[in-house]
Amino acid sequence: MHRSTLTLATILICLMTSVAQQAKPPAADSTASRTIAPADRPSKEQLVRLFEVMRIRSQMDEMLKMVPAALQQQLQNEEENVEPNHPVGAGELTPEQKAAEQKVTQKYIELSTSLYPTDEMVNDMVEVYQRHLSRADVDGIIAFYRSTPGQHILDAQPLMAKEVMPAVTRKLESRNKELLDRYRKELDQVLGPPKIPPAATAPSS
Repeated sequence: MHRSTLTLATILICLMTSVAQQAKPPAADSTASRTIAPADRPSKEQLVRLFEVMRIRSQMDEMLKMVPAALQQQLQNEEENVEPNHPVGAGELTPEQKAAEQKVTQKYIELSTSLYPTDEMVNDMVEVYQRHLSRADVDGIIAFYRSTPGQHILDAQPLMAKEVMPAVTRKLESRNKELLDRYRKELDQVLGPPKIPPAATAPSS
């Protein structure tokens, strides 16, 4: 169950990370940590325009389509945990019980489509972005992403990510294995050979 819960959470985390990375101004500088005065904060309508020109809403919609499948895996694991403890015994359910189980599962898979609606996610993002971007920032970012280079990077970004991620994953896995091997060898050197407890002596008669 725990593994599937992480799968569902990972979908949302990846989505928000992708959005946050993409929403950086084209030329970020040391002013990124500045405090935006309330009078200079962008309106919700301005930020919604930003999200639209950056195609963030469509990215959210596509990512959230993955939630039902992740939840289905989680619910199936729940079924595996419940069935062996059922009074019928040994996890063997009657056809009627299996049909009822599938009906309940399907109900919650359908409910997952509204687990975190896009409109709610946009509202949550607006509150954060208003604290970090000024009206001028948002106008500049919108202008960039409406330009030819901005549209080109939006078109190319999914393809670039698709090509980059496998290479990054392979290198991380390989280097992580090498690091763990070195760690084990060095730990063996530091700890020395395992100490063998002395053999128990037979009690004297």
